Amino acid sequence: MNKRLVTLDDIKVTDVVYGSSFVIGDSWRATPFARVLAVQKEGTWFEEGRYNYEDYPIFTRQFKRLPPTKTVEDIHYHHNPTINVESVRINGVSTSSMIQIGSLGILEAESRVKHFRILQDEQEEDLRID
Repeated sequence: MNKRLVTLDDIKVTDVVYGSSFVIGDSWRATPFARVLAVQKEGTWFEEGRYNYEDYPIFTRQFKRLPPTKTVEDIHYHHNPTINVESVRINGVSTSSMIQIGSLGILEAESRVKHFRILQDEQEEDLRID
């Protein structure tokens, strides 16, 4: 495929966090990856080291990849050799994602998130979250 030049007059990105990236230019391959244990706990006490990735199957499970796609022959007629963008505003990019201004050959992103809440009455009973 014929590549085109991108012109961007102005971009504002507020936050790029947790295994994410902001790339200006061309890339051959990107493999963003994130493992996240998100604990939202009611109250003020937090025990460090209590939560481990290996305690939750989502982090040890084998990841199933999609089968390779077939190549599609196509022809594009670009009437303009450049893509002109005046302004882009992005509030946030998070958890194994990316902003790419330019071309990207291969993207293999993986994000595994275990999010749970521990309410005050559950803490008193000392229930284990699975």
